[in-house]
Amino acid sequence: MYPFNLFMAFTTLGVTFFYVAVNGMNTPRGGKRYRAYRNAFCAAVIFLSLAQIVRAFSPLEAQNTLLQIGVTTVIVTLIFLIKIFEIIAEHQPSVAAKTLVVALIFVAIGAAFLPGGGYWGEATFAKEMLFNGDVFIRPQYGPPTPYRSVLIISGVLGLGYILFLANITCRQRDRKIGRAMMFATICMVLLMVWNTLCGMKVINGSVAPGLYGISGILFFMWIDRENERSLVRENKCLGEHNRAQTAMLDALVRHGAFACAEFNAQGTLLTQNLAYQDRVTPFLSPSDFSSYDRTRTPVHPAEKFWHALALALDGAIQAETLTWTATDGETITYRARFIPFKPSVADSNHAMVCLTDITEALTSRQQLLEAKHLQAIGLLASGVAHEYNNILTGVIAMSELALREAVNDAQRSHLEIVVQAAKRCTDLSSNLLALSRITQSQNEPLDLREIIHETSRLVSHSRGVHIELLESIKSSTHIAVVGNRNELATLLLNLMINACDAMENRGTITVRIDYTEVAKPSVSLEPTPHVVIQLSDTGPGIPEEIIPHIFEPFFTTKRLGKGSGLGLATAKAIATAHGGNIEPKFVPSGGAVFEISLPLFAGLPALSPSPFPIPHPSAKQSGQAAVVDDDPIVLATSANILRDLGYQVAAYSSAETFLENYTPAAQAAIKLAVIDIRMPGMDGVQLCRRLLTQSSTLKIILVTGHTEKYDTAKLGQLHNVSILMKPFSLTALQNLIIELETQAALKSGEPMI
Repeated sequence: MYPFNLFMAFTTLGVTFFYVAVNGMNTPRGGKRYRAYRNAFCAAVIFLSLAQIVRAFSPLEAQNTLLQIGVTTVIVTLIFLIKIFEIIAEHQPSVAAKTLVVALIFVAIGAAFLPGGGYWGEATFAKEMLFNGDVFIRPQYGPPTPYRSVLIISGVLGLGYILFLANITCRQRDRKIGRAMMFATICMVLLMVWNTLCGMKVINGSVAPGLYGISGILFFMWIDRENERSLVRENKCLGEHNRAQTAMLDALVRHGAFACAEFNAQGTLLTQNLAYQDRVTPFLSPSDFSSYDRTRTPVHPAEKFWHALALALDGAIQAETLTWTATDGETITYRARFIPFKPSVADSNHAMVCLTDITEALTSRQQLLEAKHLQAIGLLASGVAHEYNNILTGVIAMSELALREAVNDAQRSHLEIVVQAAKRCTDLSSNLLALSRITQSQNEPLDLREIIHETSRLVSHSRGVHIELLESIKSSTHIAVVGNRNELATLLLNLMINACDAMENRGTITVRIDYTEVAKPSVSLEPTPHVVIQLSDTGPGIPEEIIPHIFEPFFTTKRLGKGSGLGLATAKAIATAHGGNIEPKFVPSGGAVFEISLPLFAGLPALSPSPFPIPHPSAKQSGQAAVVDDDPIVLATSANILRDLGYQVAAYSSAETFLENYTPAAQAAIKLAVIDIRMPGMDGVQLCRRLLTQSSTLKIILVTGHTEKYDTAKLGQLHNVSILMKPFSLTALQNLIIELETQAALKSGEPMI
């Protein structure tokens, strides 16, 4: 063999041993499979180099065998290189790639047994003397074998496949590593072309097979260098990220919303953040821990703190809820956790204390419980009010009917008392419905000053108290708010009546009107202009301890029978429903003070609607009418009122019964239907819509006690449909019927009777 080939064999062997010694023990970034194939490749290169060295000093008759071993080893290194490139490219081999590897394995097996490795056939070797006296072995190759084509095609396909893998790596993973793979592959292609041309005797002098191995080893060195650079970059980025996280954590600990501190084994405060220093330190004295008696049951927040700290220093994780009252009177509640840890193995336990302010969370929870409590009361109140209204409808309407037919003053006086008592019950029912927020109020722009003046005049005349109005708003301007006139009047009336009762109808009620700006961050960053009505009296005032309970339904300080406990609860519900609020103020010198805030309306208030011209209530009607109601009291009451008005009345206890008797003849005869909205089975709204499709002239009055399920505004806009709220009086039903008749006459152009 050429001396150059022997030199390259020694060089490849040395480089490979050096690489294995330096990097063979390190786990590369490719994982265990990459390391296994890399080590196998290095072992094959070492074996190939040793075979070349042995061949240089072996007898001539052993040269063909060593030549077979060399060709087989070159093919094996190509197989290992393919698997390494697949791992680097993270490429799952296809069926074609797997078939190529299997073919190369069979080619390697064939080359191991064919003469000359199946490439040149049987070769003869002769020793020749060079000009400098060196002796080398010169091979004389035989004729080409058919197996040489299989070797060349397999080698070309293998090198083409690893070029394909290098391209994938360059495009999808790492451009530098992909270029290194391409460079190593091109070197092997050039070496194979050189040896092929030598075998075909186109050129003289083959290159050493060791060059196949050294190109792979140089590739591995390149890969390791790129991986090391990448690892350095990643470590640098990781270090910067860790420093940023450390700075962020330090800022969070020092300036965060939670308070934290560290105590040593003696209970001495070592470190604390700003939140702990500002919020917790004022409530604790560091010297108290040394004098704290562990045998006592902790009662005060400071004692509970030191008790939990002592247990944490003993090695137990503790959690405690601590409530302190600040110097300004504000109550703050903390959720504290005491966590033991050891700074080092030789040190005793230290304790890390973390406190989180849960005051707002507890307040929200309490408000949620109160809201659920009010909701439950509201559901109960709405059911009670519904049945209550049915009874009151019969009492009021029938009493008024009897009052109209009374024959002497004594009977009339007695019936008037019954009507007045029933109307007081109606007010209580209205309060129950307002508390439950079942009633669907019709909101419109209103002049709040007008409502205040009307309510003040009513209370002043009925109770005899002096009411003083103080306004910082110009008298020429309107105080426009969006709301329901009756509900806002009820709110003010309830507060004024409570003040009159507290002063025993002697004293002065002062109503002060002012503007303010209320910010609501959850809705808008801009503050909303509000009107503030401050209502104060000269009574004994509200004790401070009952202020948190005064808005609770049925809570009252009045004597039994003097109050229902719904006045302030109703006022609170009305203020909240209008987007405002009502707050009591404690005055140590005496006198109750309430502040009502309502959002102002930017436009002008609506003018009070002019009343509809209604004829005299005693005017008689004619024709047939139907009453549909499941409550027997309301059914009988409505039927009697309609008979008193002159109608021929048919009463039905359900919608289904009415429809069975609603024949074409009845459709032509019945001109008015009074229908209850809430009925089992088919309700009044469904019946109303069905009747409207059958008759366009039928007038319908829908009667309801509360409308949590229906939009009465839309129902009232239907043709020939009106809404009547329970409990209703004789006059209310009579006026509504006459109004319907008048509207129909105006639309038809007929004269009103």
